[in-house]
Parts: sequence; structure tokens; C-alpha cells
Amino acid sequence: MVKLSIYMVVYNEELRIERTLQALQGIADELIIVDSGSTDKTLEIAKRYHAKIYFHEWKSYCDQKHYAESLCTNEWVLLLDADEVISKELLEEIKTIKKSPQYKAYKIKIVDMFPKDKKASKYARQFNPVRLYSRKYGVMPADKMNKDRVELQEGIEIGQMKSFIYHYSFLNIEQTLDKYNRHSTELQKTWKKEGKKVGWFRLIIEYPWQFLHYYIGHRYIFRGKQGFIYASLLAYFRFLKVAKSFE
Repeated sequence: MVKLSIYMVVYNEELRIERTLQALQGIADELIIVDSGSTDKTLEIAKRYHAKIYFHEWKSYCDQKHYAESLCTNEWVLLLDADEVISKELLEEIKTIKKSPQYKAYKIKIVDMFPKDKKASKYARQFNPVRLYSRKYGVMPADKMNKDRVELQEGIEIGQMKSFIYHYSFLNIEQTLDKYNRHSTELQKTWKKEGKKVGWFRLIIEYPWQFLHYYIGHRYIFRGKQGFIYASLLAYFRFLKVAKSFE
């Protein structure tokens, strides 16, 4: 039986973090939370779940998560965001893996949830990153700015979890716009470091192209009014990222 450390970075997540922490009961041998200066009840809630809480000044998503990972005392770790909730089925899968891991790292499907969703839509956008891994074979890098993805040693075989993490990224339109404004600024830092340039034509086409990308490509068209609203907001986020490069 391996022990599991779960790590996450937080900032003013009082409206979402309790649901995230409740879902982890039964698999977390250690819970590491790194905060960058919350002023709400986030840390008060985290303490109720016996989390080890640390402060780390914000530099980038990667740097923050790298620091949180470095505080874990166990070889096996699970990376979660404060707006992500593991399903009951995934909880049981992780319990089984803890008994005898067959791989050195596992991908977990993450499915987006809209504010009014009672269950995951078959049309929901999904992504499938590595989130559960042995630190002997994987690491969250510190120097990739906001490209916060686990890096693995070449050649290792990666397992695939069958169950989901539910991603409650959207609380309401105001919160979503605030988030996208901050996040687009963070991504601009990455572009600047990489020396990336964008042209005038991209500024013109970015919003309509990205709207079609989400509304049609990601099938938001099948998700009613919420699909139209959040496809529009995601397109606006992508537009902001480009627009800020001209400031």
C-alpha cells in the first residue's frame, strides 16, 4: 500500500474548496495547500480538513505548483485544483491503485461543468492530463511559467483512469470574467518570456475564430443558453490574451 500526498494551490476559493476537500476523504494520507494570500475563508475551511497550509508568493502557476509538490512527503502525489472535484468512482479507482500501482503515472479525464449542471453532459469539454504520479518519474517544473503540466521521464508507460474529475471552473459570469482577465495577463508573461509576437490579423480574427472553436468544435452549441454564454466568454478570454500583447 502506497501513501498518497495531494497538493493544490489556492487563492480566495471559499465558494468551491469545501466540495473539493470533502470528495478526497479516504484517499489523502497528506493534504498540502499552498496559498498566495487569500483574504476570504479559504484557509479556515482547509484547516477543518487537516490540511498542511503554506504561504508562497505568486510568480506563476508552474512555480506555485512546483513549490506545493516539493512539500509533499510521499513518493506518490495527486495534483488537484481547488475547483476540481473527484468523482466517487475515481475515489474507488485511486484506492485500488494505492494497493499496487501498475504504472508510474496516470492520466485522469477532466470534464467541464457549467454552473447549472447537475451531472456531466455528454457534450462537455474534456482534457486528459497526468495528475497522479510517482515523483521518482515525474515532476511539476518550476520554470515553465503558466504551462502547468507534469513532466515525465521519457519511455515510461502511462496508465489511464476510467473515471472523471469534475471541473467547476465557472461560478458565474462576473467571476469568470475576473478569472479570465487575470489569467490572460499571466499568459502574456509567458508569451513575453518566450518572445512570441502576434500580428494585427490575428487580433481581428481571434474572437470569431475562438467562438466557433468552442461553440462548434467543442459542441457548446448543444448545451443551450449556457453553451452560448460560455463559448462567448472563452472566446473573449482568448481575445484578451492577444489584445494585451499590443499594450
